[in-house]
Amino acid sequence: MSKLAALRDRVPAPVRRLASEGRRALSGRKPEWEYLGAWPAQQPGTAGNGWNDASVLETYRKHWPSFLRHVEGVGPMGFWYEVGDTGDSDLVAHNIYMSYAYALGRAAYGRAELSLLDWGGGIGHYYLVSKRLMPELRLEYHCKDVPVLAEHGKTLFPEAHFYADASCLERQYDFVLASGSMHYSEDWRGLLERLARATRGYCLLTRMPIVQQAASFAFVQRPYRFGYQTEYSSWCLNQSELLAQAAHHGLELVHAFVLGEAPEIVRAPEQNAYRGFLFKATGRGR
Repeated sequence: MSKLAALRDRVPAPVRRLASEGRRALSGRKPEWEYLGAWPAQQPGTAGNGWNDASVLETYRKHWPSFLRHVEGVGPMGFWYEVGDTGDSDLVAHNIYMSYAYALGRAAYGRAELSLLDWGGGIGHYYLVSKRLMPELRLEYHCKDVPVLAEHGKTLFPEAHFYADASCLERQYDFVLASGSMHYSEDWRGLLERLARATRGYCLLTRMPIVQQAASFAFVQRPYRFGYQTEYSSWCLNQSELLAQAAHHGLELVHAFVLGEAPEIVRAPEQNAYRGFLFKATGRGR
């Protein structure tokens, strides 16, 4: 750690946040992540179309070659598909993939073939990640996302199944994955119920901003620095509320993960930490 970083870490977090807000106010920039409280009646801003924006697909396409180089290799899985080639040594990215590897292993134990629903799976990144992690497993891959991403996914993987609507939830799967996606739904509780009903084996809800004390609240993301020329609303979920809802719908917690992501949400009542939760379907959902 550099001397500058060591000194910065000795400054209390509230002081660092005030200094950050002061610099942002002077520059006229809006916060990248900003507290809203209640879910807005309209998307907060006129730029873009939420996730269904051409700039999201363009960013994925731009970084696709570097993603392929890493995912098809044998090196560490410390790489990102969202932000270009930053190498393979990022510990947060590695942690995300290795926690997924554990969940996939539990779901696939004793199986030669696995049906997987990737809810919010973009253009199918986790299809290749799954093949890298368990190449001997025959994978029946289903992916749901917004139209601009699902349509491109079909061109990349014609043997897979892509959906731009919720018709994929009309059947059950051995493994249901929602990575960095469920908290973008206004009715996240209703979506969780439907994901639980679609699960006959295991369900992994991961890469979600989680708080421990504050009630669940909405915030806005402005991810311009990643190349996304759009904005979208999201939930920061209270962990106890999330787990209670999951149990209510017949999902038994098997393992929890802390992933290492903790982006600051300006003016939030409590700062978040990204977590993941692996559940097993019990068949006792209500």
